[in-house]
Amino acid sequence: MVRLRAAFLVVVLIMSVLAAIPVARAATNTTTPGYQSVLTGAIAELQRYWAREYPDLYGERYQPIPRARIIAARPGVKMPACQGHKTVYADVRGNAFYCLESNFIAYDDVQLMPDLADTFGTFSVALVLAHEWGHAVQDRAGNGDQQTVYMEQQADCFAGAFLHHVAENGNSLTLKLGDLEASLGAMLMLRDAPGRSAADPSAHGSAFDRIGAFQDGFESGAEKCATYFDDPPVLVEIPFSSEEEAQSQGEVSAEDVIPLAVKLLNAFYSQVEPNYEPLSLRDITSFDSSKRSTIPKCGRTTLTLKQVQNRVFYCIDDGYIAFDDPFLQRIYDEIGDFGVASLIANPWATYVQTIQDIPGVAGNGLEVVFQSDCYSGGWAAALFNGALEGGSLSPGDLDEFVEAFLVYSRARGVEANVPITFLRVEFFRVGFLEGYNACNYDDIAAAVANI
Repeated sequence: MVRLRAAFLVVVLIMSVLAAIPVARAATNTTTPGYQSVLTGAIAELQRYWAREYPDLYGERYQPIPRARIIAARPGVKMPACQGHKTVYADVRGNAFYCLESNFIAYDDVQLMPDLADTFGTFSVALVLAHEWGHAVQDRAGNGDQQTVYMEQQADCFAGAFLHHVAENGNSLTLKLGDLEASLGAMLMLRDAPGRSAADPSAHGSAFDRIGAFQDGFESGAEKCATYFDDPPVLVEIPFSSEEEAQSQGEVSAEDVIPLAVKLLNAFYSQVEPNYEPLSLRDITSFDSSKRSTIPKCGRTTLTLKQVQNRVFYCIDDGYIAFDDPFLQRIYDEIGDFGVASLIANPWATYVQTIQDIPGVAGNGLEVVFQSDCYSGGWAAALFNGALEGGSLSPGDLDEFVEAFLVYSRARGVEANVPITFLRVEFFRVGFLEGYNACNYDDIAAAVANI
């Protein structure tokens, strides 16, 4: 259906196990006390965690990484040879990696780590370090010769398991509210470029796949991650269908995104919901939150600027979907057309919930929100599987969904006592991987009760 424009350039060193992110500014950053403190705490916590977990997983004692072999790479810093090859700062710049067989981690202390800390918060450096530590575990377990993409998936999974440990039992490192959302943002930056094959020897996975592996570890622990080579995780590969599409990135024009989304949402729900009554373009209204006169009423309520700014919503009283036009234009310009389509699909799912008489739909509780996310995932799966005439997913679309939801939460100033965007992505994945029928309200409500 919708195509992603050029994504972040991914650079991979031969010995690298973590994709690099581009750095736009000159390398003038220096580490801050908070950044140093998180790194120190993460190293200590990772050593403790794997000393406990490794024997249970692999039946052997864990061999710690010597502190002197965790290298903060800078110009002039001496580094060990990697598999007999000299390593210099240029090999690490913008990157982080664990060198198989040579047992050391190197990370860019000038660009990569400071930039991640500046952009996503200091905890993001712990995520990168936990991922690299996952490769050290693979090395010790004799799994250094597996297919690259599955090694990356398992390292992401191990990182998720470690972060769950920090959340529950952290000693020298603390997981704060918002750190999981920051982890999603970091993985968007560290994803593969759209269209890359999993068979590519440098493939790490899309953000959607990497987040899935991370969530797998966070929810099910390192025991689940250890099964990845015998029971590989599902990877959602979406290649470009032609050279022309690869060149154009297949973007639907801004004026066509919503009409096409309306068509495909109606087609999907007409298949899965017996009592469904289609919406039309007349049921979709836009407004400009900077112009008070354009803001619609909902029933008898005069909506305030705070209620509607940067928002896409379904008005239950009057049966329409409304969106802040400048905000969705920003989503289209900065993220892509499936980011827009995803944000329209979510209130559309709320409309379907009203048809189904889902309890508490007007209250917009977490179970209602997560079920609508799950429904949206089911719709995206139908696009991926070619079940909807006139539309399909393309490389980068699922990453656009994740990015749009992160931006939406930040723009809306969403506050909650749970990592709501992290969980919304999780329930979207349930719908996408297990189908619309997996979005049972009672099951989701039970899951919410245990959060």
